Amino acid sequence: MSNLSLVNGTWVLGQAVGFPDWELVDVTDGSWSSSDPDGNGRISNVSVAGSDTTVTWNGFTGGASDSLDGTNFGGQRYYKQLTYSDGTPVSLSDDGWTIETWVNIPAVAGCARSQFALGISSVPTSDVNTTMNFGGLYWAPDRADGVAYIGQIRTNASPLTAFNLNNQFGYGRSEFIFGKGALSFGWAIQSSGTSTGFNNRSLANYTGTVYLQLSMGVPDARVITAAQTNVFATYYRVLRTPIGPTGDSP
Repeated sequence: MSNLSLVNGTWVLGQAVGFPDWELVDVTDGSWSSSDPDGNGRISNVSVAGSDTTVTWNGFTGGASDSLDGTNFGGQRYYKQLTYSDGTPVSLSDDGWTIETWVNIPAVAGCARSQFALGISSVPTSDVNTTMNFGGLYWAPDRADGVAYIGQIRTNASPLTAFNLNNQFGYGRSEFIFGKGALSFGWAIQSSGTSTGFNNRSLANYTGTVYLQLSMGVPDARVITAAQTNVFATYYRVLRTPIGPTGDSP
């Protein structure tokens, strides 16, 4: 189980015994690469202060390839090779590993009605969703003053989300055993700590290098005003999860 606890009304991420610390996603720290396959510069700036990432948008009307779901996504994404806490790259030949993700999205009046996802991919620079092979935690600020939709997304399938006007936190999880992926899981949690619900899909097969990826999109035909922003704090950790008792098979 993840070490999440509610302290004085605030969800706290801690370190369980034998578990690695949660790592802040800071795409400005020099360890991340970025890609914008459409080259349309929809985002004018991404900054990180403390634990909060602020995304500032240019003004535009979203097209089909601006959306995270569908056949193609040509918008902004950040990525790097997925590693364990000691810096060792995660390999699909490892006997077992699990990636956990977390997002905290404060309600911000006038925020952009956009889409985000944090998870894993095979070809992070691709604009073809089945080639990119992305699966992970999904959230969409789809109203003017907060985040209502939190759930999961996988390749070109429609995102599965749980809706509540008080949604603030999201927890994602994906497990692998000898390169075979289980479920891409997304859990929506309200600001009070009450569960809204969760969704999951089976992951597609992965090959080659596993990447950690943060994607930023906008639904088709959505109007975004110049200088609109989104604010969130995202975290991840990778757990070594060998299967079976030590000394037993396999």
